[in-house]
Amino acid sequence: MAYYKYVAVDKTGKRVKGTLEGDNESQIIDLLKKRQYAVLSVEQVSSRKEHVFFGISLAELVIFSRQLSTMVGAGVRIKDALAILSNQVVFSSKFRKIITHLVISLETGSTFSEALRNEKVFDSIFINLVSAGEEGGVLDKSLEKAADFYESSKRLQDEVKSAMAYPIFVLVFAIGVIFIISFYILPRLISAFGSIPTSGIISFLMNVNRFLSTHWLGSIITIVFVVVGFVIFMRTRFSGYVKDIFANLFPPAAKLRNMMGVERFCRTLSVLTGSGVLLTKAVEMAAAASNSPRIMKKSKQVSERVKEGATLRQAMIEAGIFPQIVYELVGTGEETGKLEEVLAKVADFYEDQVRVGVKKLVSLIEPMLIAGVGGFIAFMAFTMYSTIFQLQQSIGR
Repeated sequence: MAYYKYVAVDKTGKRVKGTLEGDNESQIIDLLKKRQYAVLSVEQVSSRKEHVFFGISLAELVIFSRQLSTMVGAGVRIKDALAILSNQVVFSSKFRKIITHLVISLETGSTFSEALRNEKVFDSIFINLVSAGEEGGVLDKSLEKAADFYESSKRLQDEVKSAMAYPIFVLVFAIGVIFIISFYILPRLISAFGSIPTSGIISFLMNVNRFLSTHWLGSIITIVFVVVGFVIFMRTRFSGYVKDIFANLFPPAAKLRNMMGVERFCRTLSVLTGSGVLLTKAVEMAAAASNSPRIMKKSKQVSERVKEGATLRQAMIEAGIFPQIVYELVGTGEETGKLEEVLAKVADFYEDQVRVGVKKLVSLIEPMLIAGVGGFIAFMAFTMYSTIFQLQQSIGR
């Protein structure tokens, strides 16, 4: 089969384009017509070159995996289930388009896992769970495990975001107050005296204020680019290394990130091994899902030791990055043949620990933020008072 790039118009009149794999051009045209697409052009290409900058949001993946699991478990064919989901308004238009591409790929003869892989937006965990389910004839169970896994990940993510909402609000509010004082109130107070200090923090702030007033358009564009660049970078895998560097500067944050990494690793490994994925492959995928540079760095070593015949417990001990409770319980799971259940219990334990850790971290951050904001405002008030006093004296002379 070859790849064909197409341009068409859907039933809503919207122009769509993409790349499909098929035997010939006629097959691609027939498939697109079945989807009620008005085909504008189809041409063969050497490979599927599609650049994907952002994947699927976790919220959409949770809904997608749960609804698909429910329908497949009820006996609905996978293609029909996807066709139903492609019309669900709960998904974004971008995601509905991806689901439509999955349906078309299935109609060309691809397996569901191959169709997922071709879209290049689904993570390796979901793809391998589907692949294992297809090979073992238990796709409905694999999809159910995937749904449970993503729901658990989303629940923990939401709890962390909820706990950090107040500190972030305080920080943003503080920045806003500082900005208003520095670049709105201060210049008007100083201008009332007709002269500007030539040294000190007040002089620095006045110079910054003058620069921003003169180059306001360039400043706004720069800030927008910086914010967008920061958001994009934080979605890449390299952001984990930066987070680790800053987390290590604050021990409570470092401990929390380590626990979150262990929880994700054990949760993912439990789901993958329970779905029949090869252990050596499951270890590396679980490490990637952990978002922990420490675990990802050692995952290859653990996988190689397992290939050489070592037990998972022994390989984890040699890696030296897991808490003792993890490899001891893993050893118990291997001896009793209940590795999947034991890993799930370890993940539950660390999920509870993360919740407690987040609450403790927030309890530390809140007073630090309040003290920092109060200290800066007090410093600004003192600086402004002393500057105004000096200016009054100069006027008196």
